Amino acid sequence: MSHCFAARLLVISFLFCGAASAQVRFTGRVWMPKTPEVAGAMPANTGLAEDYFGPNRPGDSPEIFPLPMVRCFASLEGSMSQALSHGTWEMAPAGWYYMSGSAGRYTLLFTGPSKFIRPTLFTNVYTFDGDTIDRKVIPSSYYAMFDMEAWDNKPAAAYYQLFEAKGTGVTSVGFRLVHDGIDGAGPGSQTLLVSVHRKGSGTPDQWEQIGPTVPVLEVDSGGAKNYEWSAAWNSGEVPTTPGETYALRLAVATAGNGFQMFWRAVEQPQSCYRIDKDGQAGFVARQLWMYIAGDGDGLLIPYNKHIQKQFGEFAGFSKRWSQTYVARGRGLAAVVLYAGTGGTQPGIHRQRVAMRVRRGGPDGPIVGIEKIAIGEGIFTGDASWGTFGAVFSPGEVTLEPGETYAIEAESIENYTSLHGWVNIKGMISDEKPGFNPYRQAPGELYERGTAFKNGQDVGFDLDMQIIEYAHVVENWDQAVDSVNLLVNGDMESGELGASENESGAPAAWKPFAIEPATVHRYIADEPERTNRVLRVLGGSVTQQPADGGYVQKVSGLTHLDTYRITGRVRCSYAVDFDHVCQVGIDVTGQDTDPKAETIRWTNVPSVHSLFVPFDSGPVRTKSGAISVWLRGRTQNKDGFPFRADFDDFAVRRVNTGVPGAVQAGK
Repeated sequence: MSHCFAARLLVISFLFCGAASAQVRFTGRVWMPKTPEVAGAMPANTGLAEDYFGPNRPGDSPEIFPLPMVRCFASLEGSMSQALSHGTWEMAPAGWYYMSGSAGRYTLLFTGPSKFIRPTLFTNVYTFDGDTIDRKVIPSSYYAMFDMEAWDNKPAAAYYQLFEAKGTGVTSVGFRLVHDGIDGAGPGSQTLLVSVHRKGSGTPDQWEQIGPTVPVLEVDSGGAKNYEWSAAWNSGEVPTTPGETYALRLAVATAGNGFQMFWRAVEQPQSCYRIDKDGQAGFVARQLWMYIAGDGDGLLIPYNKHIQKQFGEFAGFSKRWSQTYVARGRGLAAVVLYAGTGGTQPGIHRQRVAMRVRRGGPDGPIVGIEKIAIGEGIFTGDASWGTFGAVFSPGEVTLEPGETYAIEAESIENYTSLHGWVNIKGMISDEKPGFNPYRQAPGELYERGTAFKNGQDVGFDLDMQIIEYAHVVENWDQAVDSVNLLVNGDMESGELGASENESGAPAAWKPFAIEPATVHRYIADEPERTNRVLRVLGGSVTQQPADGGYVQKVSGLTHLDTYRITGRVRCSYAVDFDHVCQVGIDVTGQDTDPKAETIRWTNVPSVHSLFVPFDSGPVRTKSGAISVWLRGRTQNKDGFPFRADFDDFAVRRVNTGVPGAVQAGK
């Protein structure tokens, strides 16, 4: 059915929210299932560990692997609010995060960049007065196994872990050793090499390598040094075909060295290929402690942190820094920049930079809107280091793939934010706004761009991560899932009344009446009779007043998400004191009392005898259910016939994913 004319007339929309300054909280944990079997047993399309493990925070399940030291950022839509930030805890409960700020529509980011996880974004996170959003975040993966119950009891020179690609390219790898092959818990370390190989003829050590090798520097594991290590690539550097088999190679950089991996026994005899220090090689029925992830989730990473090592060489103190790069996606999603502040400045958690994008280079025109990035990191009382992060909603910064852009970060600190600062050593603030970004680690180079200090090319690159949206979708703030959670929302199912003189019985909708004389009808709309509607009758048709309608309860919802209620409403009178057509939303889900104070009523329409679209805006349940109330009301017994009609209603979950991505494992 087409109702374009009516749609152009009016769209009714309302939000269940308080004042713009109302506070909200984001909390939860970032973790992974320890084995593929646990991941497979979790509910699909939720990403909520609590759905599988139960609400056991702060306790832990032996089946989960918490992820500490993940960087968390949250940005409100628009440019006039600074981001929120937190780093997930290393202590109990490990992987826990907490952020609070003003109510509104947020985009959330969970990323490393030195941590091995694939960045995870949540968009369209609508928050209202007093909300606490307790979200368990599970990063996506091609392969993930974190069981440490068993390990290789002999040193190996190389391991090849087989995996199936689930997307178009590997970007993130993580691993953990039993022993570094040098001295374990001692001071010694070695460099390991990470590469990806496409399945071909022969054994994995003969397969073609795709993409560059990434070194993992100063690997030092054993005993209490139970560290995780990582490597990464830019999107497109290691292209893969979904569904095909590849091998992740982990090998020593120095001939004659060895190391030992955590692993577990599996039934597949050719799961892992192992090369001994003496050159003996063969398949073993084992899965390594390893994480492999990449593109295919609607995100692209054109500028990644390849080498794990953090906080190396400073680039230099300045108020403004830029980094040029070539875009791969169609929209900017997030920027995370490594930086530090000195002893005469407040800690990085109090520091902010305006993050903006310029086309062509550091002097080019600004593209889209800027964001206020916030710092997150370590503060000792006289020095601080960590990252600046900002997150962009889909559509806020539109990009052209293949074009050069400059990411610009400029301090917005000032006399008010810097004056009066005294650190633990008694050093007084120098009141100089600025920051000191870090250079990329030795051995890492971005060949398609360079860094600029105050507009001047410095000949090196900054240590940072740039994340993009692969797709552009207009009006993403209106995006909802395709599934209608209402039963018979299109009003096409049920026992139809033959005419306006017969009531009919629509499926799933329950009639209610505040005024006993209210007349309910489920009929085919005249004159074509090709469309069915729910109708409330009164006035001269019945010569009786009317006040009633239909209600339906939608259960099985979660407080974590928001939902939109949409539909079409038509009334023979525009809203006035004597004639009212209403849509009610009850976030408690009760469907027995039409006079309940928990129902929020909206009057529609302001034009008579035409179907008018209704849109509730985002709504959050308080009880796991929402009830939808459709109501017509008049006290007149004569005059023009009073008819209130309802059609095409839906309750749909607001899409909090990434444009173009299938929501799985989030």
